[in-house]
Amino acid sequence: MAWRALDHTADAGLVVEAASWRELLEESARAFGHYLSGGSEVGAHETWRPLEVRGADRVETWVQHWRALYRLWTVEGFLAAHAELDVAEEDRVHGRVGCVSVGALDLARCVDVKAVTWHAASVERRPDGTWTGTIVFDL
Repeated sequence: MAWRALDHTADAGLVVEAASWRELLEESARAFGHYLSGGSEVGAHETWRPLEVRGADRVETWVQHWRALYRLWTVEGFLAAHAELDVAEEDRVHGRVGCVSVGALDLARCVDVKAVTWHAASVERRPDGTWTGTIVFDL
């Protein structure tokens, strides 16, 4: 499982890779926390927060999942560190997200994301069975 940042002018994108759809969603929670924290370790003083999203298809579910992670950060004050999710249906995700409180982070190092966008959002299963998802943030 891996992720990498995409260069862009006013936006930032992440490409997440994993062995399965469930693992792609779980890895995205880790990637989101690592990216927003400016690469800081996010794992101490964790709390669990519920997460449930639904979309009309896999790409909408992907975008709604990222928006739920963003809401945890901006509204509830918790940054995702990892997740334990169930994805029995491709259009429904539920489970829990291991988070750290905003108070446990160095906010000067955190990236200021304004929104999770539909721009370039994609999810694909490669011929080798691995999964890749792309998401773009408005900065």
